[in-house]
Amino acid sequence: MKKFIIGTTLSLVIAASAGFGANVQADTVYRLYNRNTGEHFYTKNTYERSSLIQNGWNNEGVGWYGASSGEPVYRVYNPNSRGGDHYYTMSRYEAQSLVNKGWRWDNNGAPTFYSAGNTKLYVSYNPNAQSGSHNYTTNIYEQNSLLQNGWKYGSVSFYVSSPGGNTPPPTQAVWQGWVKNGAGVVVASQNFSDAKSATTWASKWADEHYNSLIINGKLGSFGANQIS
Repeated sequence: MKKFIIGTTLSLVIAASAGFGANVQADTVYRLYNRNTGEHFYTKNTYERSSLIQNGWNNEGVGWYGASSGEPVYRVYNPNSRGGDHYYTMSRYEAQSLVNKGWRWDNNGAPTFYSAGNTKLYVSYNPNAQSGSHNYTTNIYEQNSLLQNGWKYGSVSFYVSSPGGNTPPPTQAVWQGWVKNGAGVVVASQNFSDAKSATTWASKWADEHYNSLIINGKLGSFGANQIS
């Protein structure tokens, strides 16, 4: 019986921080949700957004449309909370105080967003959450619903140009079957609409090319990942 190393199917969480590449469409802020930690994350970086979606985050569309200049808004990250947590503030003093307590600067301490415009961006706080303890929205109905369900600190965090759109409808899942050689290099891949088909294809391909996948005595591997 031929042996392979079977890969994992989906990475559930990535550390969402700065350094994902150049910002694109700086006035568009995307909203994503991690169903495993309960955190919403907001970014204007399309590469960062795509990376999070590929790693299991839900795409909730455009959170709001912001400005490319104005009063700076900083983002800090708490690596010590379970699942991680992000916080956005116009107060550099508050951000630095959190960093002094073990939080980390995102974007190397440079502003992540800017406060400008006439649309209120509300913030609320969940005192029972370790991750995703703050929610930001331009939707007053969403804000009031959270406050009615025990969230605290219903306030205006900062101002933006205009509200975002609705959450996009779900799209058909895409699974990518892959095969790696003993050196960890992907030598074959193919997309499918379900995990079973992707894994079956990868297993068959690896079996047919078993000997060529062995590198310095190390076995090849195969698996499947959900990519959208």
